[in-house]
Amino acid sequence: ATATPPFPTMALIDDILKAAGFSSSEIADVKAGKLHQGGSLDAASERELSVKLAFHVNAKLENAKEIFLENPKKKEYDPSVEELGMIAEDGGEGSLDDFAGIKLSNAKVMDKLYMKAAPGSDLNLSKEEIAAFKKCRSHDDVENALRRALLDRFRAYKRAGLDGIRPYARSRKEFSPGAEMRAQCEAGRILPKYSPAFDKFVREYPNHEPEAFEESFFWVNSIIDDKPTIALVHRVGMPQDGGYVYMERHFYLSRSHNCLQGIGAALPVDDGGVVLYATRTSTDQVSGFGGSAKRGIGNKLMGGRMAQNFERARKVIAEAAAAKEGMDNLKL
Repeated sequence: ATATPPFPTMALIDDILKAAGFSSSEIADVKAGKLHQGGSLDAASERELSVKLAFHVNAKLENAKEIFLENPKKKEYDPSVEELGMIAEDGGEGSLDDFAGIKLSNAKVMDKLYMKAAPGSDLNLSKEEIAAFKKCRSHDDVENALRRALLDRFRAYKRAGLDGIRPYARSRKEFSPGAEMRAQCEAGRILPKYSPAFDKFVREYPNHEPEAFEESFFWVNSIIDDKPTIALVHRVGMPQDGGYVYMERHFYLSRSHNCLQGIGAALPVDDGGVVLYATRTSTDQVSGFGGSAKRGIGNKLMGGRMAQNFERARKVIAEAAAAKEGMDNLKL
């Protein structure tokens, strides 16, 4: 077998970005430092909103990778994020203590939502979780039941991957986030071509671990429509072709959306890295009658919002990476 080259050629960067639909002039702009929003992806379902972005980050990939996995800074670049916390940093099964920082603001509204939850309501809950919340009698009861549900969902996902995700109870038919994210993987065209081992791993996690992969888990509490919305996030990546391929999967979202999955690649250039990132979000809000028009509008709105967040994110990453590099130099 031919050995993997230690560094990617500029031709490889061009090939990947062209395969993602970026023009030669857009690729040149990205290499020169501009962020490009490349439109939406071929949809995996009628519930999907998607966007693809390409941009330059002024940071060594090793430093950017550590920030991505070990010290997510979403709160610093996403104005909707209220708080976040790492889960099972020791690589174990996690504990309720990992979720102690989760607080539900707008307490009266959220207590009512959880205590009176039903299939098809504003919350994404399984039948068993709905039954548990109906037993709650106070705000503390609701928060404790939520932390328990999140821990159970984390453990089930870590043990069995997409197959371990409990379906959401709906008024007619249960919705499976696991099946939705598997369809999102199958709709992808670039990852199977350029990184088949990583593609197989993210589809069949936790099986088929590639060499040198790294992962982390955390929860995010965001305020959406004035209501706290909890996400359980899995980030995983591995080195390839001198660069880095990675995935961010929101395998549970408490409301507003069903699930989210983003796939990206970062390849080194002389002054940092070029990043390609494509994300798919599932939401019932764009399905059904008029869905095509809703998805068109939703893709544009989400793309604009994500472009703003990533403009802020690359500045945050560059500053954090520079600070880390400065500390590393002091150690020398």
